[in-house]
Amino acid sequence: MNKFTEIIDTYLLNYSTYCEGKIEFECEYGELIFNKKNNKILTLFGIYIFPKYRKNGLCCNILQYLIDKGVHFNYLCVESVLSKILYEYLLRFKYKNKMFKKTYYGFIFKIK
Repeated sequence: MNKFTEIIDTYLLNYSTYCEGKIEFECEYGELIFNKKNNKILTLFGIYIFPKYRKNGLCCNILQYLIDKGVHFNYLCVESVLSKILYEYLLRFKYKNKMFKKTYYGFIFKIK
């Protein structure tokens, strides 16, 4: 998980320096793709965890970390949900007594 937290910390620390659009980060465990387009919404365009690291709670930890660290944003949006497994996971994900809401734009979680 440390590699993913480093990616998230790097993205958030340097957020203001990134141009609008997709910003991709890779590590030995997978990939996170952010989509910068609205300063009120922290948008995770894609999340990919390599098969051998799945079923270890990484997705849950990544989402919780984004919610905890995204205090300057009003919402977390998971924008591109291509797999049925992630789709179903986001429908049942619950953290701090809140859940994602499926919208036209993706899955939205209210941070504040």
